[in-house]
Amino acid sequence: MKERKIVIIRGLVTSGKSTTSHELAKVLPKWIFIDVWKIKEMFEPLNLKDRSVLKSASKKAMLAIMKEVMAISGINILVQETSRSYLTENLRDYLPKYNYKLYSFFLDVEYKDVIKRDIQREKPTMFKKGLSEKSWKKGRAKPEKGDVIINTSKTPLKKVVDIILKEIGEKRKKHPKANLIRKSW
Repeated sequence: MKERKIVIIRGLVTSGKSTTSHELAKVLPKWIFIDVWKIKEMFEPLNLKDRSVLKSASKKAMLAIMKEVMAISGINILVQETSRSYLTENLRDYLPKYNYKLYSFFLDVEYKDVIKRDIQREKPTMFKKGLSEKSWKKGRAKPEKGDVIINTSKTPLKKVVDIILKEIGEKRKKHPKANLIRKSW
């Protein structure tokens, strides 16, 4: 059975997870892209005070989609906002059964760029304005064992995508609907 791939894009707020995923979507036709942030957005109209419901529901939905894709279609998957350890734990039986290999990328960013990028963000920010660099460093996400770490402050987007493609053994391909990808997300 042909090896299939799950690529995880994770990292810090404003590190370029969505931007990188959109660019990958444009050069990896026939992959499914799951953005947990988009699943969480479905719950925004509810204006929930307890946001843990969002996290729990979105993670369950993501896993359900992934399991269905793995079992039925067997196509490659790109997913954001999750970790290697979470998927390894929750897809423990699916990964070997359907011959999927995990690739995980952690996008890092420097504090000076966090502030600059936060102002330019298209989607609602999760970054608290006025957060000191010390507090930001203390509470930020951290890479896991096995993550390929890419500093997006020092690496242009095209190069970030090239690094990921090389690591996963894929080449850029022309996506027939590349111009529509950003709009659909």
